[in-house]
Amino acid sequence: MPSKLLIPMLSLLFAFAAGAAEGVSPTTQPAKPLEGYRYMNAGSWIISEAQIQTNGTPASIKRKVLVTSEPSTGARVMQECRWTMDAFEPTGPAQPLATADRRGFDELGFTAHSTGPDQVLTIGRKRYVCSVSTYLFEGGEGRTTLLTLWRDKSGATQLPPRTMSINNHDVPLPQDALQADFTVEGPRVSTKGQRRIVSLASPLRVNGLTCNCLVEVTQSQGTSNDKPMSLVTREWFTHDLPGERLRTVTAMSVGAMRVESDVTVLDFHVERLNATVHAMPTE
Repeated sequence: MPSKLLIPMLSLLFAFAAGAAEGVSPTTQPAKPLEGYRYMNAGSWIISEAQIQTNGTPASIKRKVLVTSEPSTGARVMQECRWTMDAFEPTGPAQPLATADRRGFDELGFTAHSTGPDQVLTIGRKRYVCSVSTYLFEGGEGRTTLLTLWRDKSGATQLPPRTMSINNHDVPLPQDALQADFTVEGPRVSTKGQRRIVSLASPLRVNGLTCNCLVEVTQSQGTSNDKPMSLVTREWFTHDLPGERLRTVTAMSVGAMRVESDVTVLDFHVERLNATVHAMPTE
């Protein structure tokens, strides 16, 4: 990813745009556990459809992600399938998932690099008094990421679970984080960006289920591998599908490559320890 702060779904778009599905030799190395789907237990699944334009060439991808468990160990694995003709077909063997670390931002023990004075944010018709703190993340190869968070001080804000990919690792955002700025610096990469909430309660229907969504826009600009890059995403998050996106609209450019996409969840099922949430048709 150009900034290492892009959404995981973009890996699918990059792979498609680069023709990664063609001429790739199978690897004999053990698969590295994938991060993601941390709130999805075995038996959960998501069906999504992506409408993609790469330098003006359209394409459509319909996929199903199924979280199951390895019979011998009970560890979670992820099976990806693509719609072919009239059914979902596996794209390959199931991939191991990393242990579902569901700790929040504060539980992970991040320490603020610097702290600024409180600021007031207005979202919709409501004003929030927020603390402002900046966190420093140091990665390999001399890469550093600065993340500034505006957090509601009232204690009443509990937004849907969200993550940011920082230095190739998913970092959960605080559920009271109402705004974020970030910068990434390293060899051959320099980007700045921001995340802004545009709606705290936007309804989105998924197979008959109306989900109340947080809508957030991320903008990022800079250089990657000595090429100019820009990214704008609009994402819909909901407590009904924690940690995942119900919809993602993306406009991205890296050098001469232009990619636009609209990825929408068509149906889902979340298997939880004590309850099940799923999209079901209405009568």
